[in-house]
Amino acid sequence: MSLDELKRPWPRHRVMPAEQWSPPPGVRIISTDEHIGEPVNLWRDRLPAAFRDRAPELFPTSGGGDIRMSIEGRDVVVRGVSEEMGNGLPGLWDLDIRLRHMDAERIDVSFMFGGRILALTGLADRELYFACIDAYNEWLLETCAPHKDRLIGVAVVPTMYQPEATADYIQKLKDMGCRAIQMPTYPRDVRYNSKAMEPMWATIAASGMPLQFHVGLQMQFKGKGAMLANITHNLSPFRPLLAQFMFSGILDRHPELKLVFTEGGATWAAQAIVDMDAIAKSYAYAMDGDLNPKLGMMPSEYWRRQCYVSFIEDLPAMRLLDIIGEDNVMWGSDYPHAEGTWCHSLETLEAHWNAIGPEAGAKLLGGNAARLWNL
Repeated sequence: MSLDELKRPWPRHRVMPAEQWSPPPGVRIISTDEHIGEPVNLWRDRLPAAFRDRAPELFPTSGGGDIRMSIEGRDVVVRGVSEEMGNGLPGLWDLDIRLRHMDAERIDVSFMFGGRILALTGLADRELYFACIDAYNEWLLETCAPHKDRLIGVAVVPTMYQPEATADYIQKLKDMGCRAIQMPTYPRDVRYNSKAMEPMWATIAASGMPLQFHVGLQMQFKGKGAMLANITHNLSPFRPLLAQFMFSGILDRHPELKLVFTEGGATWAAQAIVDMDAIAKSYAYAMDGDLNPKLGMMPSEYWRRQCYVSFIEDLPAMRLLDIIGEDNVMWGSDYPHAEGTWCHSLETLEAHWNAIGPEAGAKLLGGNAARLWNL
């Protein structure tokens, strides 16, 4: 079958099927990866006066179909990309429309990541970064609060530059009703495996909230085919991050710390788990000497206990659940992005359900997320 026959319209032009599959009664659908658009006046209105003249700017394009972002005078949104690729659905901003779209696809609960927020990791001024993230978190949690049973805002923990402040900041988030948190995958000038980060990991582990990492947009390639090459590259960023958490002993020292790798698929995890086990065996003697710390378990055991993946579509991973773990996989629609499943979410879920059966299928659709976040 040719690509022309298989291609999907931009999300705005997709049509919801008249008849759709439904899971059995009692099986919830929880989308662990969706997006919400920041308002253009977010930082102009909410930043303290001392930072306002340096605030990131959000502004609509001339056609009004997209929101661009400028940080420290730099436009951080790639030009030449269709506005409908990521922002083509009004439900990105209008939550009444979003809830109707969730109803149409029988989604009970959605986790809401920002649209542009991760671009702030490019800020050189760390105080400004903290203030911008704080303003965003307050807006996000206030916005989702009226729909708290269905929309869960994923707040950003901004303390990697001052780990000792994490306890106070996590308490602030909890006081605002926060139930889900994330951190940048590869923040500027930060080593997550450094000793200075230990207070941060201890606090997050004690909070009871899983820590999510989400893919970002890095434009590594230029020229012909660069956009799709960059997207392919961006959708598989987590293997080095997982290895850093694993072999630095963070997961060993903080057994209550839960990590969720979001939107990067699930197939990658199987190969990473197999490779890390092999590496641990091969270098076990070195761990007794030069390669510290020595792990108390095999990497695959830490994975099963503490790590999770959230994917959009990944049928090959269903054949690898004996390695990845049926308790460690979750689904997210990636609404409203072009690679997301808007208008074919139920078709996608049906295919995965049929591939793994009802017991594992119920976990994937929502059971694992409900257990992880006590929903």
